Amino acid sequence: MVRFYAIDCEMVENDLGKSMVARVSLVDEALETVLDEYIKPTRHVADYRTSISGIKRGYETEAKPKDEVVRRLKSIINGHVLVGYDVEKDLEALGISHSKVKDVATYQRYQISGQKQSLKKLAQQELRLSIQNGPHDSVEDAKAVMRIYNKDRF
Repeated sequence: MVRFYAIDCEMVENDLGKSMVARVSLVDEALETVLDEYIKPTRHVADYRTSISGIKRGYETEAKPKDEVVRRLKSIINGHVLVGYDVEKDLEALGISHSKVKDVATYQRYQISGQKQSLKKLAQQELRLSIQNGPHDSVEDAKAVMRIYNKDRF
């Protein structure tokens, strides 16, 4: 049976000025957290982006190696549908691809004049749910994505 999982990642900025995944969260259709892991940086962290990402200096001490987390993630989503908001950015940061993806950011019904809305606006509009009122929480965001997706199942 095909299952649906929603993903969200939080990023930090590395010493090259590029985004680097620091946390990945995955929830199932029942909004249960299936995976929530901090990922060890693969380069020096130049900016934790704490005000947005919620990631703080020192997170590295409890983080797991990226390849270990990615391997676990892939074993969970293999053969299933992955739902996300701008999901390709998350997949790129994780260094993976997935053949069964649904992206609420690019779903036409959720766009205004062909432009995608922020997840914060979508959650408010579609769910009457207030999220991202401070640092982002990837579990909360993944749950919002799944709830939005479950409304239409495109």
